[in-house]
Amino acid sequence: MLRPRLAALALLPLVSACSNPECTDTADCSSRGPDIVCVEERCVQASSPDAGTVDAGTGDSGVDASTPDAGADDAGTEDAGSGDAGSGDAGTLDGGGPPPEASLRITEINPDAPQDLIELVAVSGGTLTGISLKELTNSDFAFTFPQGYTVETGAVLVLHLDGSCTDAPGDPASCGQTQPFSASAWDFSMPGTLSYSGKVLELLSSKGVPVDGVPFVRASGEMPSNIVAAVQRLQADRVWDATPCIHDMTTGFAKDRYCRNIAADWSGLNNASSSVMRINGTAPLATPGLKAQWSGPLPTRWGSY
Repeated sequence: MLRPRLAALALLPLVSACSNPECTDTADCSSRGPDIVCVEERCVQASSPDAGTVDAGTGDSGVDASTPDAGADDAGTEDAGSGDAGSGDAGTLDGGGPPPEASLRITEINPDAPQDLIELVAVSGGTLTGISLKELTNSDFAFTFPQGYTVETGAVLVLHLDGSCTDAPGDPASCGQTQPFSASAWDFSMPGTLSYSGKVLELLSSKGVPVDGVPFVRASGEMPSNIVAAVQRLQADRVWDATPCIHDMTTGFAKDRYCRNIAADWSGLNNASSSVMRINGTAPLATPGLKAQWSGPLPTRWGSY
């Protein structure tokens, strides 16, 4: 009985060695799971050296996902700090620039006084630098506001042709209040005169853009030869009534001469105590201007509007 049993035990290694392998060079263990590997032709559970310090520790999700990505470089000083929302964007350039330019309108005039006067009103406040007023017919009058003057909305400005005083920046009362100067208005003096005939005034922004204008005519007397062209310039610049400017000397009617039919009539100005004013209608300061906005001669009120 011992011989057969010993014989069977001796055959066990041979049977085991001759059994079919679970994996070979051409057949791996991948179908049994991601962590099953081939060891001596048998599929066994792999150990876990790849999930330790090297893969999931400091190298992969430590240094990489911490300081460089969400730290100082990406979301710190450079992206959300001084560079993007700090001094450069919300500081001097965006909110600390120069004040806007004032918007003016011509409101009162007297060309037949010892000192010719032109009044303007600021419909919106701002700087006056570079704003200019020109006469377009034959007086050769032009004035440009100097630097340093900023006015409030509603401010009154009086231009004194051949005047003797200009208010200092920041002090509208520095020329005093002896007429025609006013402590409540800004006074500016400059060379020049206006003859009492036909005159066309145009107001320009500091960039040369037409802002306002008005032509004046008398019911009688000789008009400048270029007054029609001057009125048509105001119309082309869209600062005066666009009604066709009639100039037909053959009709014999005053309304057909020198665009009298659409120009402001300042007939009757004969002394320093009267002037014509832009005060009529529901919107006297609207542009383009209209003849209906202007009054006839009234007692002057320089320095107030």
